[in-house]
Amino acid sequence: MKAAIINQYGSPAELHAGNVPRPEVDTHDVLIRVYAAGINPYETKIRSGAMSLFMSNDFPKILGGDCAGVVEQVGIMVTDFRPNDRVVAALGVKGGGYAEYVATNEKNLVKLPDDIDFVQAGAMPIAAGTALQALFNKGHVRPNDRVLINGAAGGVGTYAVQIAKIQGAHITAVCGPDGVALVRELGADQVIDYTQTDFTKLPETYDVVFDAVGKSSFEACKGILTEKGVYITTTPSPEQFLEQVVTTFTSQKAESIMFSFTKEDMNWLLKQMQEGRLKSVIDRTYTLDELAQAHEYSETGHAKGKLVVVVKG
Repeated sequence: MKAAIINQYGSPAELHAGNVPRPEVDTHDVLIRVYAAGINPYETKIRSGAMSLFMSNDFPKILGGDCAGVVEQVGIMVTDFRPNDRVVAALGVKGGGYAEYVATNEKNLVKLPDDIDFVQAGAMPIAAGTALQALFNKGHVRPNDRVLINGAAGGVGTYAVQIAKIQGAHITAVCGPDGVALVRELGADQVIDYTQTDFTKLPETYDVVFDAVGKSSFEACKGILTEKGVYITTTPSPEQFLEQVVTTFTSQKAESIMFSFTKEDMNWLLKQMQEGRLKSVIDRTYTLDELAQAHEYSETGHAKGKLVVVVKG
């Protein structure tokens, strides 16, 4: 099968298309014919070697943490899926989505409704799931809560704006000047251009500050949190972990979010998409031969919404 692979850690140029064996299917596995796969920032970190301590030393590696496609084959113990089912899956750091086929345990996927296309779905699991779990599980966002989202025009941020709006929150979105119109269209009540205003110095206070790009800190945001406000970041650091421990004993909280796939969350997201309340904002699509360019663009930090590799049209 065709896949985008790396034979060693390094620059985006290490990513290239090649032929590799089709994955074997274990007893509880589902083999997916990939139609579309999301491109996530952490995959650029895996490729560069920044996460090598957490990875096996086996090469070639196929990256790609989420995908959507059609079931090709199922393991003998699989009962909930059958060939030709449309599905969406979260593959985790093990990856495999940048390929024509990927095998994953049946617990990592759900059925995809016929009225949601593969590109919209393939972009979702990690980014939308991170936004959902940050706002619901860590921020406990309720109607009329004041929520500030930093990085609101990015992959996680565009989902976060929509999910907070679904929940009935008042949303302040922080982004660059070229993202202002986008986040307003997604439902932001107020937009802050970070090139003009330091959001950590705003006079308003917020129940939740969700740092979807991990560029700020609890310390910097304490002054804009309400008395019981929560700061949530997507990029935990040693300092952040210390703050989480310390704020266990304070009314203001520091939290970090590490995405963990659940079928319940994924089905909730798909339901919102079906009902027209949630969409994947797709900046650019690529082929398997263009993954190096995709990673280069991702690393600029200027993508609006999601990047997706379209494997099968």
